[in-house]
Amino acid sequence: MLSIIIPIYNVEDYLAICLDSVYQQSRNHDIEVFLVDDGSTDHSSTIAKQYANEYPQLFHYLYKENGGLSDARNFALSYLNKEYTLFIDSDDFLYEDFIEIIANIITKKHPDLIIFDYTHKWTNKEEVVHISPINQGYISKKDYLLMNPAAWNKVIRTSILKDNKIYFPVGIWYEDRATTANYINYCESLYYIKQPLYYYRQRENSIMKQHSFHEKMMDIIIAMKMFDKQVSDTQFFQEKEYLFISNLLFQNALRLIPLRRYDEMKLAYNILKERYPIWKQNRYFKQQSMGYKLVCFLVSWKLYPLSRILINTKLKGQ
Repeated sequence: MLSIIIPIYNVEDYLAICLDSVYQQSRNHDIEVFLVDDGSTDHSSTIAKQYANEYPQLFHYLYKENGGLSDARNFALSYLNKEYTLFIDSDDFLYEDFIEIIANIITKKHPDLIIFDYTHKWTNKEEVVHISPINQGYISKKDYLLMNPAAWNKVIRTSILKDNKIYFPVGIWYEDRATTANYINYCESLYYIKQPLYYYRQRENSIMKQHSFHEKMMDIIIAMKMFDKQVSDTQFFQEKEYLFISNLLFQNALRLIPLRRYDEMKLAYNILKERYPIWKQNRYFKQQSMGYKLVCFLVSWKLYPLSRILINTKLKGQ
């Protein structure tokens, strides 16, 4: 039924929780789990090997030299034997009824892709994230494009990944944004489960929680150019335009403006403006909050200090 790929790199404090969340619900289900050790230098390798030795019918240990998250995911694809595939980040973990719910949807609905809600997991609190206002059930490709692009909140038919050679780009941040939109070109039936099934751990040292500028933040431009090539303008113009606004303008502003990286912000905005010159008329943009729109307007007018004040006082948590 399900192949699971778990890339592992220096997560000794979290790995056992992740693997236990799979093992504890694996009985009576057809599952294989590939533990891809991406050259860990802490005790993660020992932990992964321990699980593979103790539960060889479930866990399979694979070692490779360090190449990053995308490289580790790609490395395991040729080993997959089950009908569907799930990616789990090794510091995250599954809800205890994840497998049962997914197996039920697969048995009854047979979709090409399943997407589900998740929970932000901090040390002392949790927050459920519903990725769409629409109801549970089959969804359109337009609905899908507007949902969270993460690889880990999706279960996809394995043959789609293998037959179409869908790989994650190696060496860049925002690799999911550069990849998962491509699924719509090969998936005909998409099913949304409107309940959280995955704990997404919030770590202060993660890529998405940077407190100083890193040049890899600008990889979002590379990711959006890849996204642009994957998704049809004819069928999905409004959705594409909005995602350019969201990624290159609004989300970039939240990352770059508080760090006073105005030149980088200008570069990203100019790409949006050149690609979609009348972006302010986008129907999805018009539906956003006043604060969201105001940040975008201020940045487009090059009023960076004002946008920084607004972000720091009102919007940093978005």
